[in-house]
Amino acid sequence: MSKIVIECQDISCYYEKAKPVLSNLSFAIHEGESVGLIGANGSGKSTLLGALCGLISHEGVMQVAGLSVEKVNLPEIRKKLGYVMQDSDNQLFLPTVYDDIAFAPRNYGLSAEDVERMVTEALRRTGIEHLKDRQNYKLSGGEKRMVCIATILAMQPEIILMDEPSITLDPYNRRTLIQNLQAMPETKLIASHDLDLILETCERVILLDEHGIKADGDAEVILTDEALLKSCRLELPYCYQKVVPLKKG
Repeated sequence: MSKIVIECQDISCYYEKAKPVLSNLSFAIHEGESVGLIGANGSGKSTLLGALCGLISHEGVMQVAGLSVEKVNLPEIRKKLGYVMQDSDNQLFLPTVYDDIAFAPRNYGLSAEDVERMVTEALRRTGIEHLKDRQNYKLSGGEKRMVCIATILAMQPEIILMDEPSITLDPYNRRTLIQNLQAMPETKLIASHDLDLILETCERVILLDEHGIKADGDAEVILTDEALLKSCRLELPYCYQKVVPLKKG
């Protein structure tokens, strides 16, 4: 078994002390795993990702890349971990696509040649070479989403967290994203309501419900369990749903 790169033991997160969003959550993710994080609205998916990045406080033991998630370790953790936020406008803050993708490599103190190489590779992997010199405020929602993913790829992290990565994407870019995720060797934790994407890109699923983990296991087993999903206010992936033809007249 490969080494553990994300570990949570008895994790709890609160916005109000009397109302836990997550309570006594425990799981581990091994190097190279691709794990889907699913659950209904308000189940704590985004909260968990934010806690792993050190953006949301937590109680319990949480480690990323062997480092405890606490203030003193955050600079080192963030070199190893990339986070694609749900709202692209919170992630893009420089004038052009190139500048945003180059931001992290430049801050690592890399040479101009290395920065150019890393940006070019990230643009290629996401299929957005044509957006290289575009101003961010002129991008569509889907284009911003792909640029956000490219900014993370340019960091070359060991671990990638994604919060609703397919939101706003058209079918072509959604397919490009799925192909990228399937090809990525990095450890991935992907939170999404797009259960078809999870089914295509993750071998394991963690299902959140009632402030904790309802199920943790093989993606296909969990995502085809209609009774389990309905008990957590979720539906089967579209590819498993029966198509009811429209009545004519």
